[in-house]
Amino acid sequence: MPHRPMSREQQWLLPPSLDEVVPADHPARFVAEFIDALDRDSWADMGIDLDGDPLGAPAYHPRALLSVWVYGFMTGVRSSRKLEAACREQLPYLWLTGCQTPDHITLWRFYAAHRAGMRHLFTRTVRTAMAMQLVDLAVQAVDGTKVGANVAGARTYDAAGLRRLLGRVERAIDELEAQHAAGDGPAAARLPAALADRRRLQAQVRAAVDTLQAPAAPKQINLTDPDARLMKTRRGLRPAYNAQAMVAPVERRGDGSGRLITAVAVVDAPGDAAQLEPMLAHAEAATGGPADLTLADAGYHSGAALAACARRGQRVAMPEAQARALQQPYHKDRFTYDAASDSYRCPAGQRLRFTRRKRTRGVPMRLYRVSGAVCRACPAFGICTTDGRHGRGLEIGPHEAVLRRHRAWMATREAQHAYQQRQHLVEPVFGIIKAQLRARRFLLRGLANVKAEWALLATAFNLRTLWRLWRAPPTKPDRWDAAMTTAGAPA
Repeated sequence: MPHRPMSREQQWLLPPSLDEVVPADHPARFVAEFIDALDRDSWADMGIDLDGDPLGAPAYHPRALLSVWVYGFMTGVRSSRKLEAACREQLPYLWLTGCQTPDHITLWRFYAAHRAGMRHLFTRTVRTAMAMQLVDLAVQAVDGTKVGANVAGARTYDAAGLRRLLGRVERAIDELEAQHAAGDGPAAARLPAALADRRRLQAQVRAAVDTLQAPAAPKQINLTDPDARLMKTRRGLRPAYNAQAMVAPVERRGDGSGRLITAVAVVDAPGDAAQLEPMLAHAEAATGGPADLTLADAGYHSGAALAACARRGQRVAMPEAQARALQQPYHKDRFTYDAASDSYRCPAGQRLRFTRRKRTRGVPMRLYRVSGAVCRACPAFGICTTDGRHGRGLEIGPHEAVLRRHRAWMATREAQHAYQQRQHLVEPVFGIIKAQLRARRFLLRGLANVKAEWALLATAFNLRTLWRLWRAPPTKPDRWDAAMTTAGAPA
């Protein structure tokens, strides 16, 4: 077949319009519509002045710079240098900026100055979805994922390693100072680069040593990002952060149309047990009300977390980390409590009486025991307990009642059926963020900066969900305009 004619010197018969290069349903158009709907109060919440300075050279408009960053996060481009190249080479970015090409320094300064305030955009995505009645709060799911820190694992040290490193650095400084003092000619106006680098490292190591000596300090610290912690990931033990997300289903005309993140957080603790109540509070503040049911995995299970849910009137479906222990015939749940005598009766009919108070891992406990002689004579000795001297003991914490009520609830078919939704609701969100938004590792360092980066990633995820509904709206387009305009109002 013949070839089509091709010429790189071809000229336009009529000049093209900038509006023609981007399709009407392109995500860049939705980003522009979302950003253009921000009122002055929203810009002020982000710390951005729309009017600019009347003096000096004209600056790039904040709408253009914010659109570039938001669209970049939506498409997995989070580097200012890559965004600079995109603004020169890619039509959606050229359309967003009006054919302007901000350099990476301009883009980075804008991002560094306002990324903390950009968290307002995340809340706005949630309220836009709520205004469109897209989110059904019948159920929500919470989970955490480990996201790598922007550091080298080899720069993680314990106290002994820091002391050895400090000794090597101080010896290197002494040698460099001796060489510098023995040199001929006038003294240099500034320290040699090698000596200045060693002194900066010395100050950094000393500060790290002081951090590890503080009360409740971690056992190890990374010199590049002291806030990052060694955490167990799919790729082994690595410096990382624990990124949290609360996810609710998005429904349109009764079909499952996607997922929306309703709350986010980042902590430097590897465990999730202390994160359930804060995430519930964040989600309720963003959506304007509590969900009927919250799903969480066993990592969130604790008596304190369940007690907090009870105080909030929040139902939660959440298995126990030690579910296998519950199947044992002499688990403490098999012991019956008698409030009148403040005692427990074991499955064999023996009574365990209150003995004393104690603390286990900082938690106040009440200890109940039966004598060793009674246990030795019991047919279950060796199965129920092997302590022939003191006998079987029960440690009862302050949340024992709420733990037992939750176990009874989780044994119901309703709870088990509801919990089956958790994995399909929340875990794909992390997969999309890490694979499609290319966020297997944070680019920023420090807990405060990482929180801002995670919030903007969640904003990008939500905008992708809303864009898919926006390009084929179930209702009139003006309802979208109204929803995005009013989303900044308090819930």
